[in-house]
Amino acid sequence: MTKTKQNSVVVWLGVAALGLALTACGSGAVDGSAVTGVALTDGPVLGIVSLNDSSAQTQSRTVLTRSDGSFSVDVSDLTPPYLLKVEWQGAAGGNQLFAASEGNDNIDVNPITDVAFDVASGDREPAEVFRASGSDEKRSTTTRARALLGTLRAVLAPLFERYGIKDPTTDKAAVRALLEDVTVTKLDGFVTVTNKATGGVIFVGPLTDLASGTFHPEAMPAGPGTTTPPPTPSTCTSFGYSAWGACQAGNTQTRTVTSSTPAGCTGGAPVTSQACTYVAPIDGAALYTQYCSGCHGTSKMGSSAALIQGAIDSNRGGMGSAALRALTPAQVAAISASK
Repeated sequence: MTKTKQNSVVVWLGVAALGLALTACGSGAVDGSAVTGVALTDGPVLGIVSLNDSSAQTQSRTVLTRSDGSFSVDVSDLTPPYLLKVEWQGAAGGNQLFAASEGNDNIDVNPITDVAFDVASGDREPAEVFRASGSDEKRSTTTRARALLGTLRAVLAPLFERYGIKDPTTDKAAVRALLEDVTVTKLDGFVTVTNKATGGVIFVGPLTDLASGTFHPEAMPAGPGTTTPPPTPSTCTSFGYSAWGACQAGNTQTRTVTSSTPAGCTGGAPVTSQACTYVAPIDGAALYTQYCSGCHGTSKMGSSAALIQGAIDSNRGGMGSAALRALTPAQVAAISASK
């Protein structure tokens, strides 16, 4: 997790250049005289682990993490408790995580221990507390950090229970499984826990008062070893349509759906058909044959509807018969259009 407090300066040491020296500093520990653990955020951290002890004159150890983020610091001649810092270079610049260890034990350094250390640092920058605190302050910082892990366990209780975390300092495998599924970030004085798979916010609260934060249980991952199923598509509630088509012989006309909302929805009840009154098309050629061809042959085919109607109305050439007068304007138009 990237440090976000103002005036925090991240100093990155050249890992390649110091590799041999740093490895030597952390080697040679005997059983029970080492602080071991894993540095991780979204995955193993490849960087530098620094440890400061609580001697009257602070003694320090520095080692490199291994490819899996694990580390081991020889503390055979050091005084607990210890403050730990992990630093590494990411794509966006330098990064740091902190933790506090009460003794020669196994402790991971991760975003959860970093939040606890940050709050335990009070008004001071964690980097300053790590670098410049005396032995008494190291002890009080360690005690407060431990208590704040308990506060985190309380405010994130449903999430911790889902992953089987009773104590973040001892249930390391469970915490590592949790951090595979969630992201813990600090920004502008707030802690946010986010579901990696869905982007949903599980928890957000101020560093100064974690207990006042808001927990969203519906955003939690399904749990360790499970895959979050894709969201169920919503049901469509409104539609866009094409124009109605022509009325068909079954007294029905149809249209198609051109769009639907919300985006990605399925189902719903689009209206794509309706009743109508079917009117069969008029066969103008048959009407011409029936009423006109006996006198005119094909010579009058294509005459305008106005010309035909005028001849009927004026009885030109005897065209004012009752049968012709009974023709509708639509039939006259069909006769005019026949070929």
